[in-house]
Amino acid sequence: MITVEHTADYPFPAQRVFDTVADLAGHPVWQPEVLAVSPVDDDPVAVGKRILQTRKVMGRRTEIALTVTEFEPASHLVLATDAGAEPGVTQTYTITDRDGGSRCDFRLELDGVPRLAEHLARAQLSRRVPELFRRLATVLAEA
Repeated sequence: MITVEHTADYPFPAQRVFDTVADLAGHPVWQPEVLAVSPVDDDPVAVGKRILQTRKVMGRRTEIALTVTEFEPASHLVLATDAGAEPGVTQTYTITDRDGGSRCDFRLELDGVPRLAEHLARAQLSRRVPELFRRLATVLAEA
């Protein structure tokens, strides 16, 4: 299993950061590997909400089905693939108020990556994840 964790501090209220992160259709704006997000249903973001995400992974276009498995308004969001999906993906976002701004703690877990590709995937993600959260800061500043 590959696990990547990242923490980012923002000079914006936690609610604003959470609203941006929880805007699943807006993920392509700050996550360039996400090419499109299609909701499976018209339900609001809550536990059980399903989306289909089209991503560019290692140069290949792929679709991944994600479900909101945990949701606490203004503070916590978890997106995960269905059990048995290859690779298994879990994205956890926890946003807290901090010193007049907020902190976003992110954890990405990938399970089922071929062992030969683990090192390359881990190295690539370790570079890309901090960049995503710098892009999120830009999006928040422009809003």
